[in-house]
Parts: sequence; structure tokens; C-alpha cells
Amino acid sequence: MNNSLIIRKFGKSIDTYDDNAHAQKEIAGKLAALISALYTRTPETVLEIGCGTGLLTKNIIPLFPNAYYYLNDINEKSGALMHDLFPENNFTFIGGDAQSVDFPHGIDLTVSSSTLQWFDNLSVFVKKAHQSLLPGGYMFLSTFGKNNLKEIRKITGTGLEYCSVEILRDLFSPYFEILHLSGEEIQVSFNSPAEILSHFRRTGVNANCSGIMRTQSGLKSFCSKYGKMFSDGTKVILTYNPVYLVLNKK
Repeated sequence: MNNSLIIRKFGKSIDTYDDNAHAQKEIAGKLAALISALYTRTPETVLEIGCGTGLLTKNIIPLFPNAYYYLNDINEKSGALMHDLFPENNFTFIGGDAQSVDFPHGIDLTVSSSTLQWFDNLSVFVKKAHQSLLPGGYMFLSTFGKNNLKEIRKITGTGLEYCSVEILRDLFSPYFEILHLSGEEIQVSFNSPAEILSHFRRTGVNANCSGIMRTQSGLKSFCSKYGKMFSDGTKVILTYNPVYLVLNKK
């Protein structure tokens, strides 16, 4: 992916993201529930990759209020938002692409929600995350699977190359014990295909499909096909396919 495009699209949507990222909010809540259920330690340090507007962060802070947080995001604007969540300033913001920035070492717990799918080389992240964790450290992650935004791919033939569950298992298993690996589909209803495109703009997800509809005729064609192919009679459907991983450093 073009990093400058990702920064620009998500930067434009930063004020509208939380009110429109319904699936991402649900995913962050489910990931936090996994952490609450399966992580029985009290971490001194937490590293979050792709903190964004803080959807996951807000769920994690009440679980570990005394931890010190390292928060990463490719968009520098996210750093300013974190000050509202940490009045005691018990955090460090690490701006930049998680594939290239240095991670702090001695981390107890690493978390990330709805971010890994943007990486060009996930194996680089896997190795860096493994090195940054203390022996026996944990990682709780969500990304997206092969059926994510499948309606868009069906019509346009474009989209991110999402990893299958099998590929994710192969990437992580040399470095981590996989304690949990599961996927699901979340279907979100919209009044029209045009409303889906508005949803993309308001969440920055259009970095995933930028340039698909460059003309008015292309836009009309897309909306017509979408309405015919993915309507339940009154609404049109968009599918998200989150995958959840719970990992323990070997």
C-alpha cells in the first residue's frame, strides 16, 4: 500500500471515524473481551500498533490502568488524540509505519486491532513484535480475512490481499504459541450503495479502494451493480471478516 495515501485518507476521516466505524468498534470490543478473558497478568508495559482514534485503547485502559503505554500509528494526528485518554501522560506515542519504526523492548503485552491488513510484509512485523516482547509475553491481534469487503472485490476486482487463516498460522507459529485463532463475518446494512461509499470516506477505508470510480458513469455503474447483487430487498450489505489471534511468545 501507498503509505502517503493511507495517511491522507485516514487523516481526512479522523473526525468522523468513531461515529462511522461500527464494525471496527465491534471488533475492538471483542478483542478487548478476549484480552480480559485470557490475559491473567498485570502488565507493566503495553504496546499498541495502529492506535488510530483509540477504539481499542479506550477498552484496554480500564483493564490495565497502571501500565505504561507505547502507542504507534502511521498518522501523527493520532498522537494528539491520545492526550485526552491519558491525563497522567503515562504513554509514549511512536509515529510512523509499524513495519519500519523501532519498537521498544521489554514489552509485556502487545495489542493491535484492524491494522495488520495494511502491511506490505507482515513477516517483518511478526519478527519485530517477537523481539520486543519479554519472554512469555503475549500478543492479542485482529486483522481481516479473505472475505473482507468481498462485495467490493466482486464488483471491481480490486482490494487488499488479505491473509488466510492458514497463512496467518504459518507466519506466527515459528515465533509464538497460537492460543486462539478464529474468524467471523460481520454484515453491516446501508440504505444504498452511495451510503457505503460515504461510509468508506468517513472511515478512511477508501484507501483500500481509491480510484475505483474515477468518473460519474463509473460511479453510477458501481451503485447499480451493487444494488442488484447485494440487496436484501430493503438494504444493501457490506461484509467485514475479522480474524482474531491470541499469541504467546515462544
